[in-house]
Amino acid sequence: MKLMKTCWLLVGGAVIGTLPVRGASDSEISELRKEIQALRQEVSDLKKGTPAGQDADGDALLGEEFMKAKGLTFSFYGESKYRFPQSGPNSFDAHRYVFGPHYQINDWLVFNSELELEHGGVDESANNGRNRYDGELELEQFYVDILINEHFNIRSLGLDLIPVGRINPYHEPTLFYSTERPELYREIIPSTWMEPSMSVFGKITETLDYRLMISAGLEDAIPTAGSAASAATGRVAGYASPGVTAANGMRDARPRMRRASANSLAYSGRLHYSGVTGLDTSASFYVTQIEGLTNSSMLALFDVEALYRVPKTGLELRGDFAYWFIDKPENLVANQNNFLGGASLLDDVGEEMYGWYAEAAYHLWPEAWREGRGENMDLVPFVRFTQIVTQSGLLPGSTKLDNGTTNRDFVTAGLAYFLNQSFVVKADWRHNLDKSSATEKSATNQDYFQIGAGMAF
Repeated sequence: MKLMKTCWLLVGGAVIGTLPVRGASDSEISELRKEIQALRQEVSDLKKGTPAGQDADGDALLGEEFMKAKGLTFSFYGESKYRFPQSGPNSFDAHRYVFGPHYQINDWLVFNSELELEHGGVDESANNGRNRYDGELELEQFYVDILINEHFNIRSLGLDLIPVGRINPYHEPTLFYSTERPELYREIIPSTWMEPSMSVFGKITETLDYRLMISAGLEDAIPTAGSAASAATGRVAGYASPGVTAANGMRDARPRMRRASANSLAYSGRLHYSGVTGLDTSASFYVTQIEGLTNSSMLALFDVEALYRVPKTGLELRGDFAYWFIDKPENLVANQNNFLGGASLLDDVGEEMYGWYAEAAYHLWPEAWREGRGENMDLVPFVRFTQIVTQSGLLPGSTKLDNGTTNRDFVTAGLAYFLNQSFVVKADWRHNLDKSSATEKSATNQDYFQIGAGMAF
């Protein structure tokens, strides 16, 4: 119908164009000819039909203009690594592949999500162990932001990252220089640490913003149906393992989603300040009750961190300190050493856990090279010292491990080469200063040299 109408207009226009136009000015005649030419082009387009890969409005399906019009965008980050360990075979790891669909529902409702595939795939134990991967597939973020004003906004019930430290909220591989995330963000702040939650956020001033969150709390006594007490390990009947331990700190205490025990809620928050040139810093907290076998303990985490790029130089300094206070540690499963004839779990926990690191980096890429492909390149050597303490303030009669598997000091040095802001290749060497023979076969604690590639866009 549209094609027929346009054709008749063209025919009429052509006839009119052949007749003398009395009283018409040159400009009017010129305008009429332009309209006829536009109609001819429309007929040509209609004859060709809607081009493949476009919708009826001419937008490329799933192309940039379609996304903008429909409010749909995607984000991605990922990293792959090849490790040369102190002990054991060299290994490749497709560590993370994180895909984020986002949708702007309207100008005040924004949906965000992330799906993460770890270590290349899942479930190596199935199919008689012939599957190639042993990773995880998990929903890392899933919520809607309700935007009210710049000072107060609401993040809906869903899955979100606990707002403590720097690397847990912002952990894309282009935001840190080592091939692995800093050691602090394993046992002390168990990144990636996301929980079922709700939160509020906004600006206090132009250079000071905040987030406050209510989330699921940590989990210590983790039941496993059919498990039995073991005299060899001292584990409690019905419990696969404690959540809080000296070996893994708080990492194993992150609660399972639907199967988590009915623990208390957790309360956390973060203040972020960027009011000094070159400085970006934050202070954060996290508080919860955690259920042991029969009684609970209160856990409180405090963190302060900063990044400072010295103005007019390539020097960059980073530091982070995180401290856990554990009230009544005797109630934790790891400290229940009086069953099965006093067998010890060998992961006794005290009243404190803490960790810190200091890092210096230098941006070497000369300004004279910032043209063409080198416009956004950067070359950054760095060195970092880290201390992790998971056994401090132990109870009387506890077993203190001093073999490089609990209280540890690490030195990490390496080089990060950014081809642009979205892609980086890295190489580094990590050394455990407190190592012993017990650490040589431990992926967590052993020395290694590692290369990697990271991307985020």
